[in-house]
Amino acid sequence: MKKSYFFFLTFFIFVFSLSGLAQDENSRHEKFKEWKLNFILDNLELTPDEEEHFHCIFNTYEDEYHNKVWTKERQIKKQVEESFDTIKSQSASKYITEYHELEKLGLTIKNERNQKMLNKIRTKEVLNFLSQEQRFDQEMFKRIRDRDKKKEVKKKKE
Repeated sequence: MKKSYFFFLTFFIFVFSLSGLAQDENSRHEKFKEWKLNFILDNLELTPDEEEHFHCIFNTYEDEYHNKVWTKERQIKKQVEESFDTIKSQSASKYITEYHELEKLGLTIKNERNQKMLNKIRTKEVLNFLSQEQRFDQEMFKRIRDRDKKKEVKKKKE
């Protein structure tokens, strides 16, 4: 497990450093999904049958969440950032409502995914999956924060 974790971290750092280059959004999503899948599978104890079901459910719902929620939330955030100083109350209210609806949709998608997993995978492993998914997200946020801090320090030195 330590080897796979070390490989994951090294691989992530390498690929994440390349993210500054222009890349196709789907390609980035596929790479991220692969990192997440590998991280989670390294920390689950699934039977071969469960793993097959897990792959199918995971891929379907990760793609659905990405396409229906994540990309749209990102678009809203970008629009708000670009027009924040000049945004009118009506537009701000619209953005808030849209964002809230996307968050609700995201929870619905994740709940459906979890229910499908519970039908095919042992309950304890589904719970472990949720824990590993949270650990993965925390690790990604930490890496982004660390990367941003390094950029800040570098700018200050220049």
